[in-house]
Amino acid sequence: MKSYEAKTLINARNFTVWEIITDGGNYTVWESGITHISGGLRNGGTIRVRSRTGGNRTFRLRVRLIPGEAMTWTGRLALGLFKGVCKFTLTSHGEKTLLHIRQDLAGPLLGLLWKTLPDIEPAFNEYVDAVKKRAELLSRHEARIYASTGRPWNVSGERSDRPSTRDTPPWSRTLLPHDQRVPQRLRLQTSRSISSRSM
Repeated sequence: MKSYEAKTLINARNFTVWEIITDGGNYTVWESGITHISGGLRNGGTIRVRSRTGGNRTFRLRVRLIPGEAMTWTGRLALGLFKGVCKFTLTSHGEKTLLHIRQDLAGPLLGLLWKTLPDIEPAFNEYVDAVKKRAELLSRHEARIYASTGRPWNVSGERSDRPSTRDTPPWSRTLLPHDQRVPQRLRLQTSRSISSRSM
C-alpha cells in the first residue's frame, strides 16, 4: 500500500471548513487544484473529477460523508485490482479546525500503475493551504458582519457551530422573494392610515 497525506490547523470553525470542502460547485473557483468536478458531493453520490496533476484523466469516485467530521472519495478498478481512497477528516480544536487529508492506494496492479501516477503530495499540501486561506477569509468576514449587528451566533449566549434559524446572517434574511418582503416605508404608512381611521 502507498499513501499520501497533508494536514493544517485552520483558524476557523468546523462548520466553515466543512462547507468549503463539500461545496463542489465552487471547487474550480478557488485554488483547490481541481479543474473539473461534476456530480453531487452527497453521501452515496458519484463524482467525476479532473485535476491539474492528473491532466486530462477523469476519475470516477464514490462519495461517503459523516457530516462535519469526514468525507471519503473512493475509486476502484474491477475485481479489486486497484483501489484508491482519499479521506478528508475535520477535528475541532476550540475555535480552530484541523484538516487532515490522506490517500491510500492498494491492489495487485499498484506496482504497475505506481509508475504512471503523478506525485500528488505537493498537490495535497497546496489544497490544505488553499482551504485554510479561504476558510480564514470567510471566518473574518463573518466576524465583521456579526460584530456590526451586535448579535452573537446564538442568542442564548452560547456559541455554536451552526447559527440557529433566528440567528441567520443578515444577508440571508434579505434574500426573500419580492412578494414576501414589505418595504419599511409601506409598513409605516399602513400603520399611520389605520391609526388615523381609528381616530
